[in-house]
Amino acid sequence: MPPPILALIIGINEYVSDEYDDLHGAVADANAFEAYLKEHLDVPSSNITSLRNLEASRSGIIVGFERLRDNPKYAKGECAIVIFYAGHGAQVDKPEGWEEWSTASGKIEELCPSDIGVPTTIVIKGEEYQDVLPGIPDRTISTMLNHISDIKGNNITLILDCCSSGGINRSATSLDPKEYIPRRIRHPPPINPSLDEKIWSKASPSRGGRAAVGFAGQYQASHVLLAACGRDQFAYETKTGQRGMFTTTLMKVLESENIHSLTYTSLMHKLRMPAQQTPHCEGQGVSWRLFNNSDIGADETLILTKREKEGPIVMHAGEAQGVTYGSLYSIHATNLIDNGASPNPPLGFLSVKAVEAFSSTIDFEGAKFSVPRLCYAKLVQAAVQKLAIHSDNKEWLNTIFPSTTLERLHVTIVDEVESCNLELTFSNGHVFFDRRDSIVAPLLGTRMRHTVQGNDTRKIQDVVRCFRHFHYHVTRSGPNEFRNIWMELKELKQELSDDFSRIFTPFGPNLIESNPTRIVVNEEANLGMTIFNQTDVSLYPYLFYFDPSDLSIFEWYKSPIGAGLGKFTMQVDAPLPAKSKLSLGYGDGGVMPWQFVIPEGETKDVGFFKLFLATRPTYFESIGQESPFEVDEEDLSEVKTRAGKVNPLEPPTEVTWGAQLVTILQVKDPNTPN
Repeated sequence: MPPPILALIIGINEYVSDEYDDLHGAVADANAFEAYLKEHLDVPSSNITSLRNLEASRSGIIVGFERLRDNPKYAKGECAIVIFYAGHGAQVDKPEGWEEWSTASGKIEELCPSDIGVPTTIVIKGEEYQDVLPGIPDRTISTMLNHISDIKGNNITLILDCCSSGGINRSATSLDPKEYIPRRIRHPPPINPSLDEKIWSKASPSRGGRAAVGFAGQYQASHVLLAACGRDQFAYETKTGQRGMFTTTLMKVLESENIHSLTYTSLMHKLRMPAQQTPHCEGQGVSWRLFNNSDIGADETLILTKREKEGPIVMHAGEAQGVTYGSLYSIHATNLIDNGASPNPPLGFLSVKAVEAFSSTIDFEGAKFSVPRLCYAKLVQAAVQKLAIHSDNKEWLNTIFPSTTLERLHVTIVDEVESCNLELTFSNGHVFFDRRDSIVAPLLGTRMRHTVQGNDTRKIQDVVRCFRHFHYHVTRSGPNEFRNIWMELKELKQELSDDFSRIFTPFGPNLIESNPTRIVVNEEANLGMTIFNQTDVSLYPYLFYFDPSDLSIFEWYKSPIGAGLGKFTMQVDAPLPAKSKLSLGYGDGGVMPWQFVIPEGETKDVGFFKLFLATRPTYFESIGQESPFEVDEEDLSEVKTRAGKVNPLEPPTEVTWGAQLVTILQVKDPNTPN
């Protein structure tokens, strides 16, 4: 059963100040979304705080957030929270004294309440000042969302149908002003540095750092953000239909689809938006089901696929993701995990006929079937160099890997141990695995830490499949080395800020200056990474950690996704613009700090950071992999991911990609007790 919903619905057409234009469609958008919650999701009126026009004042909106936080009806984790805002948005100069609130442009984003610009008396630190009411800055919104997440849980969705470009627009993204109205305010009132400090002072010190710049939230773990457009675009409403383009499109999808089968990612895939406006989706929970993180979500190994009306079937993964000609994929109607209770069976099978940098053409292999216009592909059989396996007990190995299984897994059995990549030993009822590679074995030894029951054929096959996937992706390279891009990993020191949250800042030497590098592990130390881009091209980074001990591939950072009915769009904000840097684990870069942990009983470990870089947004999620072994969760680093602070897009000069690999030998601190 999906959880009940608490909602805050805000729509503002009428602005009190004569300095700012009224809108025509924001209230209609809010009414339509509220009606959807009531009529389609059976949300009772008592669960909805509804603010329109003058009710949506600055104080009214803040009180609305507080009502969600303090609602006594549901305990933490018992409900979903949905916040919808339609109205003007703006950007304003960052106040002096907000140095830790770093932004590349020197601007902050804000929502515009109905009384923005109205003369008022503001009391700051006991002193009264005559001023005008400002907007509600992203710092305040993010902090309030963190408060709600602390009290009610992180099943929160923030939907914003407004501009955040503050009038900074490119001619390529503008629409006819006779037909379309941008939802933005020019020249909003400045922000006082002490504004809303009572809200910030309630920031939870238990969180590992301050909220992300923009509306992304604390490490993007507090909520999922659905934004109407990128930061270099306008969010429009139409004069004729008097509705917002984003909300109108959103409602078409919500009202026509089975919401219980939608994830945030599949929702974005189904939005049909014009090129001038690209909705963005960010957050740690983008693979969750819509308004429901208690049920299974998206299977990230399923790759977005589109059947062109009069053309080929295109899978949105290519050379960069390791797709190869001749590989076989199963086709599925949704991107949900198939766990039996929610089946997502294959509709049929297609094979790869052509591979480009970020996409592949796939076509029928065998029997034809009806391919949906929008579907998902999952790798069944990879056409890559076969993985060589060996066992001294060849008869036993042949029973585990009959010829059909060898073909499916793209594995071959060799007679000599010197010729294999992976050796399997069956002894005392268990299967032991010895890696015979040149990247891990010289540093860590051949014997893998985990074993499998000797009668568990499926698990043994799964380990071999995961080993092949791991070995293939950690060793392959790209066409562009991006020599003027590099990573630095440093220890983080912590300080308490004025709002009682912790600020992480890097210090000391770069721990990955050499490759491979050796790190003495302090399991209490927090680590952060900085990616430097000294090229003239804006880039989309995707960072993975490869752990050969359990064969897991963990996605530490990915760029945000944009809408477009399965089309690759160039209008997704680039997290790593030309001549810039992206901080991960500290600052505004959007992921939790990293911690290395040496497994109990061991004195060393090995891992790999692999950074994929692309000159256009793409999908790398299919590279990720869970461990095939039964892993003790206490042995894992507690790392959470979210998308980072993003900046305006610069058109790439070429379509290309590349990868960088850092090998890390982790050794136990001799002063650490066993």
